[in-house]
Amino acid sequence: MTDQELIAYFDKKELPQILRIDRATTQYEVKDAVQRNIENIRASPQDHRSRRRLVNIMDALETPYSGPEIPRF
Repeated sequence: MTDQELIAYFDKKELPQILRIDRATTQYEVKDAVQRNIENIRASPQDHRSRRRLVNIMDALETPYSGPEIPRF
């Protein structure tokens, strides 16, 4: 998926306030995080961290994590 396709995906998507990405990761303020990562990609097209973060958020939106949380002691 190109950067333009990734940005277009989030332009059309309704984003939740909180998103569980995986067992250890919960993204708060998803809309702000997506905007921040898109700005980073536009500023530096070689920024693979922001791109990977957007892909993780996209995957979590498509197939929400429903497994157990990390146990709290």
